Amino acid sequence: MTTETQHVHGENCNHTHDHEEINHPFEKGLALYEAKADYNEVISLFEEGITLTPKDSVGYTCLAWLLLLRNEGDDTQRAEKICMQGLRLDPGNYQAHFNLALAMLHNKTKGVRQEFQQALRKLQTEEERDEVVSNLKQAVSREPEFEAAAKMLNWIENP
Repeated sequence: MTTETQHVHGENCNHTHDHEEINHPFEKGLALYEAKADYNEVISLFEEGITLTPKDSVGYTCLAWLLLLRNEGDDTQRAEKICMQGLRLDPGNYQAHFNLALAMLHNKTKGVRQEFQQALRKLQTEEERDEVVSNLKQAVSREPEFEAAAKMLNWIENP
């Protein structure tokens, strides 16, 4: 088994990061997410993972994604802040930029279009664009009421 962990984002988060422990909470969370486990359980594992590896921007990105999908209480406000934390660690994390734009869109925060445009500029390959589109489609499939994801998907597919 490899120590390179795929992180949760949509069904297929292609961001990877090395972890010394095979049983890192991110790996456990990914397995549970893929098995469509309850968001609360998966979110707890990603929160634990961030505590263990606080400089892993992808962990923040994935946690924000999970909060956006769960969308209970102040989840989307938390997701917006968590995206910003991840971007402080890695300003080039395009998925964090898309998650931030999603959170801002949902929260009606000013600057959504600018953040969305910045996220698009961060994409370097067609594969990265396809990953973002796939993640958004999976979000809409999992959570049909996630209107911000449907709207952003439309922005990307119909510029």
